[in-house]
Amino acid sequence: MSLLKSLVAAVALLGAHAQAAGVSGTAIGFASGTTGGGSAVAAAPSDTTELTKWLTDSTPRTILIEKEFNYLGTEGKCTDCKCCIPESNTCGSAGQNAIDNSDWCGSYPTTTCTYDKAGIEGINVASNKSIVGVGSNGVIRGKGLRLTGVSNVIIQNIHITELNPQFIWGGDAISLNGTNNIWIDHVKVNLVGRQMFVSGYKASGAVTISNSEFDGQTSWSASCDGHHYWTVLGYGKDDQVTFTGNYIHHTSGRSPKLEFNSFWHAYNNYWFNNTGHAFDIGESTNALIEGNVFHQVKIPMLKDSSPGATFAVSSSSAATCKSKLGRDCAPNSLVQSGTLSASDESVLSAMPKGESSVNVLAASRVRSSVLSNAGVGKLSSSNSKRQFRGQIAPVLSSAGPGASPAGPKPTWSWRTVGVKPTPSSIPIAFPTTFPTETPQGSHFGGKGKGEGSSGGFPFGWF
Repeated sequence: MSLLKSLVAAVALLGAHAQAAGVSGTAIGFASGTTGGGSAVAAAPSDTTELTKWLTDSTPRTILIEKEFNYLGTEGKCTDCKCCIPESNTCGSAGQNAIDNSDWCGSYPTTTCTYDKAGIEGINVASNKSIVGVGSNGVIRGKGLRLTGVSNVIIQNIHITELNPQFIWGGDAISLNGTNNIWIDHVKVNLVGRQMFVSGYKASGAVTISNSEFDGQTSWSASCDGHHYWTVLGYGKDDQVTFTGNYIHHTSGRSPKLEFNSFWHAYNNYWFNNTGHAFDIGESTNALIEGNVFHQVKIPMLKDSSPGATFAVSSSSAATCKSKLGRDCAPNSLVQSGTLSASDESVLSAMPKGESSVNVLAASRVRSSVLSNAGVGKLSSSNSKRQFRGQIAPVLSSAGPGASPAGPKPTWSWRTVGVKPTPSSIPIAFPTTFPTETPQGSHFGGKGKGEGSSGGFPFGWF
């Protein structure tokens, strides 16, 4: 009997590896045709040293992330280093102080801080890589992924977490600069110091971000309300990004912030519990926003002083797409949220070839579909070529409806770096004292202090 059990276990293990040995599905949208490591035999690295080597070498690879790779401490700590207290931090240990990135701190009051060096710079991922998590086990802790001047990369089913979340400039989870054919799918990001995703300044063409979870719950909030402010930032000139099937929750700004001559197609995403703003669309950006659900989002779109062209589909404008795209667009749905109004039809004429043919669901189906598919450990319930097959009724909780598993516990102590969040410290209702528009001055990295000077910090100008 024991031999039979062993054989059954072995067969199950082999089956799990066979299922995980490669990318699930194919990219849709702008990143269609991305192959990553292609036919390379899938293999699992043994430790952070080997993972870094495989990610950075010139060999096409399919890299299986079967466990947690913990980079904390691998590059040492910066102890009692120069930091500052930005004016956004009005709540002490519940806010974010800033690492002194070049001259960003300016005249802000100085303080000292201790942070992990590994989180500051991401791993420089080379071209022709598939990075694929196995089940819900694929975690990269303490370090992000940086893609510069590369092409044909797939990042799927991994959880990136704990990049100095206490500090502005603590680290970005995924950053792109001058890339092409990048597919980010079923990724979860939380507890980062800066951006969960960022692109710029060089163009990143053919990018798809799909079925991913951006979890903003934090004990160190730049908006002092338990919500992460720095979420998604598109700063690349001539970026082309498909943003679909994603779950963006407990954020307070930059969800996303878009600038320059780029085109973003955001459809069938679910925004939940945003105490500030979701979209912030700046100069020269083209954005088509359709078939999304905004649930408890105070400001679905911030009014920029020099806005780009935006077409946010409503029930009255859905048919406008027919003559330009060959189909009706899908109206957005707003539930307990502010208004979303933008009707610049030039966006439809500017849409790059091929993107108009995607399959867009009605907003009434989006919430349940996203909650059953977005995040890590859900590849079996989602096929990225034909998304949102599940219709599972989510469970509401203080963590947000249907949030993916929290993953391994943090390695730091709540007692030493902050106050552990409770359901009451991450409110579902909007705070009555939150400003009408999220601050855009220097302390939030708008067109003010810190732009254009990165110093030793990659993407420090963001």
